[in-house]
Amino acid sequence: MNKTLIPDLRKQHGWTQEHLATKCNLSVRTIQRIEAGDDTSLETLRLIANAFNVKIGDLFESISDNAKGSEIKTMNDKQTLQIKKTSRRRQINS
Repeated sequence: MNKTLIPDLRKQHGWTQEHLATKCNLSVRTIQRIEAGDDTSLETLRLIANAFNVKIGDLFESISDNAKGSEIKTMNDKQTLQIKKTSRRRQINS
């Protein structure tokens, strides 16, 4: 179970769960599960972070535990690599 800031960010933007789901091309049920603390994929987190125009790490509470901070940094690094790979694939397929 992970505590995220997604409900807070969503409310700050004045968005419903339905609106966020539509922006991310996800189901409302997926948003509900994430907001309830269920684990999700890095790709789903990337879609949500992109919708809010933030880094994946910004979706989580401040973490003082170095292990968790390191884990989130790793997720941010993976997000960057995924974006680069997707960009390359699009260039190749164009």
